[in-house]
Amino acid sequence: MKCRQLGYHHLVFPDGRCEDMVVVKIDEHGRYISHHPLHREECGSFVSFDEEAMVEWIGGTFVINN
Repeated sequence: MKCRQLGYHHLVFPDGRCEDMVVVKIDEHGRYISHHPLHREECGSFVSFDEEAMVEWIGGTFVINN
């Protein structure tokens, strides 16, 4: 199975829950497999997120429909 890892600002679950700044793993048909949050660092009021290898940044929102 060929999978892709895509970065999104928001992930919306079927029950309406939402997680922000995530990497979503999808199969070759674009179906959700799993996700994890982007690693985040805070320094005072400044927040940064680490870039991950092999992740294509898409942005926007991924809605799980399956």
